[in-house]
Amino acid sequence: MSKKLMAVLLVAAPMLAQAADDKAAFVIAAYGDSTTAGVISSGGRNIITKNNEMNYLHQMLKDKYGEGIQLKNHGSPGAQAAELVYSQDNKPHLDWAERMAKSDANMILLNYGINDARIYFFKDKKAHQESPEEYKRIMTELVKVAKANNKLVVLQEPNPICGRAERWNVWPYVYQLNEVAKEQQVPIVKQFSLIKENRDWQSEMSPDCIHPSEMLYKQKAQRTFDVLSATFDSALSKHSS
Repeated sequence: MSKKLMAVLLVAAPMLAQAADDKAAFVIAAYGDSTTAGVISSGGRNIITKNNEMNYLHQMLKDKYGEGIQLKNHGSPGAQAAELVYSQDNKPHLDWAERMAKSDANMILLNYGINDARIYFFKDKKAHQESPEEYKRIMTELVKVAKANNKLVVLQEPNPICGRAERWNVWPYVYQLNEVAKEQQVPIVKQFSLIKENRDWQSEMSPDCIHPSEMLYKQKAQRTFDVLSATFDSALSKHSS
């Protein structure tokens, strides 16, 4: 073998390996609020813990399907679904459509509902008002646009909230989200009612009664993992390493 050919092979080998790694990657993009970001209440303030649902989920997926699974956490504290399709001044914009067209994600996770209910309850005029019906319309649009860009879509119910926040009334949003899942024929991760089946579920929440504890985040991750692995095992397995 000539020295010139050897040099070419040495240069090309890492590039070919990287191309193989890129081809093997299965990218999941998670969009949602602070419970997607991984906020917990600690010492009277909110912090983002590394022991959050998305990190637990990512590890579970890698344990089963290998290092080819990537998860990008786009959770944003205080976010509601409308922010993906409306700008701050309530004018329609193309952010979601553009984002989906440019996204390298194979799968989209959507987790909204808590802030949508909060903002509507307080009639915050600085934000887009989402009644449960408006929330359904927006979530339907998010799903349709993602599917039109060849993304697998999974909806996630918000966790229940307690204390003073309970008056925000998240349940109608959970109901509408399940309607979206039925109409658009996409899977949904049940969280709200299943968490409340535990009579002592409030003890699994952070002190602010809005965000889960790290233990509850792990439980939520397990439910999400169960849905993903049961519904998309074939697609995930194709990217296993």
